[in-house]
Formats: sequence, C-alpha cells, structure tokens
Amino acid sequence: MTFFSSDQSLILIVDDTPANLTVISEVLSDAGFEIAIATNGERALEQARRDPPDLILLDIMMPGIGGFETCCRLKADPHLHQIPIIFMTALTDVENKVRGLELGAVDYITKPFQEQEVVARVKTHLELRQTQLQLQRSEERLTQTLNALQEVVWSASLNPFEILYLNPSVKTIYGLSPHDLIAAPHLWIEQIAADDRAAVRQHLVDAPGCGSFELEYRVVDGNGEVHWVHCTAKIQLDESTQRLRVDGILQDISARRLVEQKLLYAAQHDSLTQLANRSFFTERLSQLLAAYRGQDGQFALLFIDLDRFKSVNDSLGHRVGDELLIRVSEILVAAVQPTDLVARLGGDEFTILIDGIAGEEEAVLISDRIQERLQRPILVGEHLLNITASIGVVIGSNAYQSADDMLRDADIAMYQAKGLGRACHKLFCQEMYEQIMDKLYLENELKYALKRRELFLEYQPILTLATEDLVGFEVLLRWRHGKRGLIPPDQFIPLAEETGWITKIGEYVLRAACLQMKTWQQIHPAASRLTISINLSSYELQSIRFLETIDRIITESRLDPGNLKLEITESSLMKNNELSLQNLRFLQGKGIGLSLDDFGTGYSSLSYLHQFPIHTLKIDRSFVQTMEPGLSSFEIIRTIITLARALNIEVVAEGVETATQVNYLKMLNCEMVQGYFFSKPLSAAAATQYLQRSMQDKQRTALTCRSSRSPLPDHRINRQNIAPTEP
Repeated sequence: MTFFSSDQSLILIVDDTPANLTVISEVLSDAGFEIAIATNGERALEQARRDPPDLILLDIMMPGIGGFETCCRLKADPHLHQIPIIFMTALTDVENKVRGLELGAVDYITKPFQEQEVVARVKTHLELRQTQLQLQRSEERLTQTLNALQEVVWSASLNPFEILYLNPSVKTIYGLSPHDLIAAPHLWIEQIAADDRAAVRQHLVDAPGCGSFELEYRVVDGNGEVHWVHCTAKIQLDESTQRLRVDGILQDISARRLVEQKLLYAAQHDSLTQLANRSFFTERLSQLLAAYRGQDGQFALLFIDLDRFKSVNDSLGHRVGDELLIRVSEILVAAVQPTDLVARLGGDEFTILIDGIAGEEEAVLISDRIQERLQRPILVGEHLLNITASIGVVIGSNAYQSADDMLRDADIAMYQAKGLGRACHKLFCQEMYEQIMDKLYLENELKYALKRRELFLEYQPILTLATEDLVGFEVLLRWRHGKRGLIPPDQFIPLAEETGWITKIGEYVLRAACLQMKTWQQIHPAASRLTISINLSSYELQSIRFLETIDRIITESRLDPGNLKLEITESSLMKNNELSLQNLRFLQGKGIGLSLDDFGTGYSSLSYLHQFPIHTLKIDRSFVQTMEPGLSSFEIIRTIITLARALNIEVVAEGVETATQVNYLKMLNCEMVQGYFFSKPLSAAAATQYLQRSMQDKQRTALTCRSSRSPLPDHRINRQNIAPTEP
C-alpha cells in the first residue's frame, strides 16, 4: 500500500491578511509542505502560472480580485484548472459555500483556523489529487494501447442499443469516427450488408442473452467499399446499470476472404471466359433438381454449340478463336437474367441454367433471343465474324434423377438441331414432331393472314424530350390470329423472312402507314411536319423491287417523301454493304429519312456511319432500361448522343418507361424519345385522337404564349395496366 508523502508538495496560500499568512504558513511548513504565498488575486494568478502548485488555499474576501473571481480565472486556465482549491473564510452562510463549490472548489476551511483540521484537509485533498492523477495516467496508457490496436474494440449497452466505447480503428471499417457512431448508434447495424444484417440483429437486438458469440459478416463503409469482419463478443449483465452490455473485438478479414474467394473462383470457373466451369455447373444443376423434386415450377437447361467453330481456329488461329469464345460468352451473359447461370463446358460448348421459367414457350423465346444476338456480326481484331449456334433445350422435371441425365438429353437435342441445318434450337421432348408441324402451321397461317385481315398496325408516338411535342409515330406490325390471339412479332417476322412473305407483308405495312399519315395531314394541316417511321427488313433493303414499291406507294398515297422514315437495323447494313449503300442513297435522293434502329447493340456499323446516309440513330431500349450513372449503359448512351451530335444526326431513345429514365436522358441532352412512359402503341383510331389532342394543345400554347404547356388529359397511360417492357 502506498501512503501519501507531503515532501515536495507545493501549497499556494492566498490571503491579504499577514497574520493569517503567518499562521497557516507555519502550520503547513511544520507538516512538511513547501509554501508559496500571495497577498491578492492578481499575484496568486502570476505565481500559479509561474510555478503551478499542488493545492491552493484561497481567501474569499480580498481587495481587487476577490476569491471567487480568482477561482474562476484559475478554472478557466487549461494549465491550472485541475489544481484543487480550498476556500478560507470567516463566512458561515451556506449560500457562499455553495457558490464556491459550484465554481470548482473542493472544500472550505473556516477562520479562525484549527491547525489539525487544516493539515488534515490539505493532506486528504492532496491524496485525492494524487490518486486522480494516477488513475488519469492509467487511463491514458490504456487509451494509448487501445488506440494503437488495428482491431476495433467496442462496448455497447443493449435494449436499447447504445454504443459506450469505440477505439479509432473503427474508422478503417465504417468510415466513421467513434464520435459519429456513438452519436448515431443505428449506423452500427444499418451499415452491415443487408444479407448479413439479420444474423447480427439476432445477437444484439432481437433476443440477446448472456454468453459469447462469433460472427463473420460484411460492413459497407461510406464510400461503398465492403469490409469482411470477424466479430468476437461477450454479452453480460452490467451490475452498475442492470442492463445487458456487449464487449467485443472486430477484426478486418477482407484480405483473407479475398484470397479464399479467388481460390474458390478459380476452382469453379473457366480460365478463358471466366464463366462457370463444368464442375460448378453440374453441382448447381444437381442442387436445382433436388430443390424442384416434388415441387411445382420449372427450369430449363440450354446446351449451346457454336457452328463451324473449328474452321475459325483452323483458318485464323487459336488466338482469334479464343477471343471469339470470350465475345460469345459476353453475348450469352447479356442475353439472360443475372440470376441465370452461364457456363463453358469446354471447347465451343456452353450451357445456360435458367431458373423459374413459366414454361417451354419462355425457354424457346430465350433461345430465339440468343440466336438473334449470336447472329449479329462479331468484330474480333481485324476480322468481322458471323457465328451461329445450335441449341438443345431441356425442361427440368421430376423425371430427372441426376444432372448427368439432363445434360445428356440437352446434348441430344443440340445435335438434333445441328442435323436440321444448324443455327437453330430444338426442345427435347416426345412431341418434337408436333412442334415442327406447329411451325409449319404458323407459316401457312401467316400466308393467309393478310387475306384474313389478321395483320394490323399500331402507332407509337415519338416526342421531343424537352417539350414533349409530337414529332411522329413509329409503325408496329401486329398479328391477331383467329384462334391464338396476338402472336409476338419476334415469332412471325422471322417466319415471314424465311418464307419470303416479308416482301408482300412489308408492302402492306408501307402502304397502310403512308395512307394513314396522309389522312392525318388532311385532318390537321399542322401534321404536315410529322413523320411516320417504318421498320425495314434486311430482305427488303437488298431487293431492287422494294425501291420500285416505294416509288409506287408514295405516288399512290401522294405523301411527301419527307414525311417518311425507314428504320433499319445494324445487322441489315452488314449483310450486303455495297447493295445496302446503293439502295440507301437512292432512298436519300428521294428525300426519305433513314433511321438506324437498335443502335449500339451491334459491333460494325459505327465505322460506316460516315458512309451510310443515316439521319437518325435510335438507342436500343436495352440500354435505356438499364441506364444509371456509373453503369456502362449510361456511358454508352452518352457516347451515342455525343457521336450523333458531332455527325449532325438526330437521336431517339426507345423504350423509355420511367421518370428516372426521362431525367437521365434530359441530363444527357437526348433529343427525342418514345416509350410507355409517354404512350403505349396505339390503334389507328387512338393515334388519331392522340394527334388531335397534341395539335390542339400546341395551338393553345401558341395563342396564350405560355412558357410551359399543359399536359394532355390522357397523354400518358396508366402504367399499372401495361406490361413491364414494350412488345
């Protein structure tokens, strides 16, 4: 045990009465203390600043600066405020004593002095001061130790959750200082990754109980960076507050996790394409089969083999072949949902596992989409390659007991597709013959669709983005079959192209659209500035007869060619560059506008924009629907708009469905838009009403000279009644 020693303890005595100074100085000197004296407050402050004492005996009633004022100044000085002060006074009223204690004094000594009392009180407060200093030094050493740790040391009370202590290392994980988190303890939970939050809440919020626990979870700092942490903690009852308290340590294990993830990734992925490998794909397929066993719902397996890939390797080398495989893998990933699994089994064989499909039709539609995207020319180095694929499709069911059996059947279906001409897909089922007959049936029905008047047109408005003024309509072809109802265009348009009926159907579309536009102009002269946009297939573009048809229909309808726009796809331009260029120049010479549809989805037409007489670029809806600052789709749209402006080409963004997309497009200064946010495709009658309202609204605006026009009463449709994407 350490006893207090008065040796070298300096006592400053402040009193304006010499007799008092003499008495108390002798008493304290005899007790072994070193003494300093001051006769007023000013000298006391000078003495204390020059040689800070261990304790001050301060008289209250003094001339000049009194004892209370001197005490205030001492406590205001950061170098002196911790020195204990004992007031000396003959005053006996409680009010003055209370005031002195409120100013920071530790005690009172009443005059006349009692020697033993003076010595006892001085020793007591010096001992308390010494103990306080020792505790302070101990706390400083502990704080220095905790602050030097890389691990986060923390303590919190539970129910409710309140953080009691954090060391500075917390900022490396949370991006927030201890003060910030203590002031806002909810951030301790809210910055935990959403998928991991429930596990932490279970220990700290929902049902905490005494005991130790360990957890690994992710924390997202203010910059969006993810930190994996290992938490070791213990919950116990705090006897002083009778509340549960948790004390823990957080260790950042992001580096270890990263190594583990890299090793696991390498074991499960193909080194060339970075897709899942056969092992990982087979494991996931086995899990999916087990999950669906005895349950409703379906999933699909697509087995994809590139056609004539060996000829690419043999003629252009394995480096080009490897780059082509990488590009194909990117196309496959983009063609399906992020939740679907794309894998490379080896060579030029790929598989796709699609979970939660509505039925076989959806699997076929997905295969159609993949086929269409793979058929677009792919630029690899200096080589423009046209690649196709054969696809086998299997629908998952309870009939399959193993992943190998399902892969086997998908492989069989893929080879059947190759045997039927390649560049197609086949569904593995016993009714394959019936499916072939069904295709023949649709081909035959399409042959008579015009005669039965099952084909009809719809019109989607195209607007200026800045003012939402109507500038034209895009014509969309629809087929309402007598028995099957509406048939998607991506089903019957390819049939029309394969069978050659696209020429006759295209002539019908062109004539009906031109006549409709002429009718609108007769009703509303102001509509003379509107355009009608018609999609043109590659077969029509490369047909000399089509040019004759254009001349004939323009003459019949008496439509100004400047009111007509023809929309062509990038792939159409690439099929026969010379013939396409020749025909497009002919159309340009007629004054017909030319739009490049679905721009940005191909890889070749960019270098031909200077050669082809393109007036308008249409940004594909796939970019619009995924646009968000920081994402590639947003930057692609920005690039397209910048490129078009440099080439003096108009830009139309397709598939605009949300106000957020509208704001982003305004941010990028896009000129024109179309999509469900403004209007769904309309029948001829509905489009006529839409045009009337638009013209009337524009006239009212011009008459009133108002700076902003009133919205049309039903200018936009109820978005609850439409499909999420446009047909």
